[in-house]
Amino acid sequence: MPRHRVLVPLRWSDVDAYGHVNNVMFVRILEEARIAALGTDLLSTSRETGGALLVARQEIEYMVPLTFRIPPVPVDIWVTRIGAADFEMGYEVLDEQDGERVVYAHAETTLFAFDQWKNRPRRLSTAERERLQQWAGGPIQWRRRRDKAVTAP
Repeated sequence: MPRHRVLVPLRWSDVDAYGHVNNVMFVRILEEARIAALGTDLLSTSRETGGALLVARQEIEYMVPLTFRIPPVPVDIWVTRIGAADFEMGYEVLDEQDGERVVYAHAETTLFAFDQWKNRPRRLSTAERERLQQWAGGPIQWRRRRDKAVTAP
């Protein structure tokens, strides 16, 4: 699976009253990893065409509490799906220390291409699709997702 690893520093203010990184701060960590990973590759092309990438959906599954530490936290990021105008990025916030792998969270973000000049979604260009395909990997292995929809009485 072609993953890209980004090291994201934690801030003291990321920690909540319970002593672990707050769930809201996880969204920031994922955003920083995504911008660092895509900023030098895909987004530079999008800016030249007046385009942008907007977040349509974000899902996070927390596995183990992440506490503050000085070393940055590794975030693996890859593409899990490519559509005509959108794509999904998968993430693992993790550690690999002393031969042991700890996954703090799995996440997935749906992003869509947006034309700022026309103020509407646009299709991904061939160049963007080719770049994304180079990052393509497997789906997120969710542990707690329910496949059946819940209906209200």
